[in-house]
Amino acid sequence: MADPVRDPEIPDLYSLQQATTRLGYASKQSLLNRVTRGEVACARVGNSYVFRAALIDQLAATEVAAD
Repeated sequence: MADPVRDPEIPDLYSLQQATTRLGYASKQSLLNRVTRGEVACARVGNSYVFRAALIDQLAATEVAAD
């Protein structure tokens, strides 16, 4: 099967696990708590959470700088 054609209108996305790892959190629940409080934006795709990679990368850089 051929690779799918990349839609340039769809941003790069992280899964819940990828975003948790990128942010250096110990658990996925830590990130979900921030989502629930409205501190981190995400979308649901079926039963999964997805996060814009650029926003998570920016948040990770900001939190490292604040340490």
